[in-house]
Amino acid sequence: MQRVSPRDRIGRIASVFTFVGLLVDVPGAGRARDGADVLLALAGIEDGPAVILAALLQALGERAQLEYTREMVFVRVQLEASDLRRLPPHAVLLLKRGRRGGFLLPLDPRRARIPLGFLPRSVRESLDRRLTA
Repeated sequence: MQRVSPRDRIGRIASVFTFVGLLVDVPGAGRARDGADVLLALAGIEDGPAVILAALLQALGERAQLEYTREMVFVRVQLEASDLRRLPPHAVLLLKRGRRGGFLLPLDPRRARIPLGFLPRSVRESLDRRLTA
């Protein structure tokens, strides 16, 4: 985190997202090697990556929450309008409805090399229905 400017929220989010994706993409050794393995075992293989990512982002002061769908669990981070210009072009945002409004960046940390802001189409469609209701 030393090389990312404290004012660069998207860079900080992307760094932590990449770190967790690489961390959980390493095959298990059969026994716990470190605290991350213990946390993954406690939270479960499906929820563990999102739990670790949300905890790290919250520790950095981000507004990150776990989002559960039938298909998967992922992390959503609330962004400000000023953050949008720094997003990669493939990032798909969720629009938060209601009086507060806002933009939510979905993060799927289950494997390395999942793009920032990418969710499977079926998950995005079900979330759009839920958030607009």
